[in-house]
Amino acid sequence: MNRKQRRATPKHGSRTAARPSDSDASQINQLFVDAARLESAGKLNDAVRAYKRVLLLNPDHAEASNNLARALHTLGKTADASVFYARALALMPQLLEQYAGIRATLVSLLPALDRALSQQAAAWPKQLNGAELFGEAGLGAIAADALLRYLLQSIPVRDVAFERLLTMLRALLLGDAGKPFSETMLTFACAIAGQCCINEYVFATTPDEDAQVEHLNQAIDDALARGASVDATQLAVFAMYRPLHMLASAAMLLERSWPAPIDELLNQQLREPAEERRLRDSIPRLTTIDDETSRKVRQQYEENPYPRWVRVARQVVPIPVDQYLRDQFPTGAFAPLGKIDGLDMLIAGCGTGQVAIASVQKYSGAQGLAIDLSLSSLCYARRKTPPELSSRIEYAQADILQLASIGRSFDIIDACGVLHHMADPFEGWRILLTLLRPGGLIHLAFYSNAGRSDVVAARTYIAERGFGSTPDEIRRCRQELLETPLASVTRFTDFFTTSECRDLLFHVHEARITIPAVKAFIREHGLKFIGFEFDQPILQRYRAEFSARGWSLTDFDRWQELETKHPDTFSGMYQFWVQKA
Repeated sequence: MNRKQRRATPKHGSRTAARPSDSDASQINQLFVDAARLESAGKLNDAVRAYKRVLLLNPDHAEASNNLARALHTLGKTADASVFYARALALMPQLLEQYAGIRATLVSLLPALDRALSQQAAAWPKQLNGAELFGEAGLGAIAADALLRYLLQSIPVRDVAFERLLTMLRALLLGDAGKPFSETMLTFACAIAGQCCINEYVFATTPDEDAQVEHLNQAIDDALARGASVDATQLAVFAMYRPLHMLASAAMLLERSWPAPIDELLNQQLREPAEERRLRDSIPRLTTIDDETSRKVRQQYEENPYPRWVRVARQVVPIPVDQYLRDQFPTGAFAPLGKIDGLDMLIAGCGTGQVAIASVQKYSGAQGLAIDLSLSSLCYARRKTPPELSSRIEYAQADILQLASIGRSFDIIDACGVLHHMADPFEGWRILLTLLRPGGLIHLAFYSNAGRSDVVAARTYIAERGFGSTPDEIRRCRQELLETPLASVTRFTDFFTTSECRDLLFHVHEARITIPAVKAFIREHGLKFIGFEFDQPILQRYRAEFSARGWSLTDFDRWQELETKHPDTFSGMYQFWVQKA
């Protein structure tokens, strides 16, 4: 990962932060500066030694790990570089959001992987064997790579070529399930199983694979019932196709000793889901859920908590919310809250907790009430919340339509990606405003009517062909869409997991709005529009474009003109901040 990719990632005030004792901090900082200077001068071997000295004093220095990896990479020491790239990601998992950069780094480290991706993409749906994909080395050409393994166990792959290669590698390993795997190959198989669990088994299967997996399921169930041994290879291969909890006697697996990679799968697929089930009775119910649309949405997210995620951001340096807004909107007019402590937040529609956790980490003094319709999502969120943040986030089940009854008010409300799943999104917005204190801020996100034309077309395609929203139907539908012009929906990362694809293309209720509708609501309620939120590089581009034309970034008519000309401007969502008078 290069400097530009690293700078783009830790937005919202996040950056690497070594935390040794004060007496060592100055020495570590000087060593790091010296190492970076050596790297810039092309003295890479000296730089490697210097970065290693930094890590000897502070093993959690993420930037030193990344820079060491880059220097080793340049020197051609790719296996060592991969280890330190993976370490940098482990120290700052928010870097995983830079998927394109990580993928580029990975294929640069592993030319064999790059070739296999291209070859399998060209041959699809034909399955190439290990020799055709990797030559004489077979899967061993990539199986031991640390960065590849970490990526597979941390985030869904987000491109079709990678998905298709992993689909075929899984099938190859299924064919070898009758043989014992080496330690390296068992670890790699477990990494693919972890990936499949993360994406909720969204990869395509063939009837022959389904039959083999069913036979394997019966064999493992029979062995467990008899108290016989179960081969770790068979368990890893089964977990690539179905979650381990589907085994009839899955709990018995926890009574046995396993190699470390298998034990990690047991954590992911048995222990952690069991913990979430235990948490259900501990989640407060703040309101009833009576609205018909709310009930339908709740049911969807009970079945498919959204979004599934693995790694929580680390080494985040909090900043005051006023500073964040000044950085994001340097020309925006807003009244500072002036709060660096006791910042009360409502995260409305928190899902599985990612936004709630990010918010209390990001803003100085933030404490949050995080609500959602789905108990399954809330239990996932509570399990994933780091212990050091647990006292700052209160999770509760509630319907936005009933929130006026809770008798609380907030400095900030975050309602990103939730109101457009209500029968009347603007009614939800009106209710949230009643909970916002005078001068309070609200962060909103709505689907754009113009920006989701291909999603609308895909939803029409799905309805016309009668696809339901079961996992099998989602898998089949995805493969059909990939053979049509509607494959453009792969630009959404949501396409690459089952629950997120359901949210994207099969949602029980989706509303889309327009810029004029947002403008009218803001004027009607006397709100101050602070600005649309984009990643910094994109925002800087719009600043330059608007400045050259003499436009204001808060001029809705100019944004409407831009979106009319470029419908993909808000292809994700309209994300923006407003302030209550």
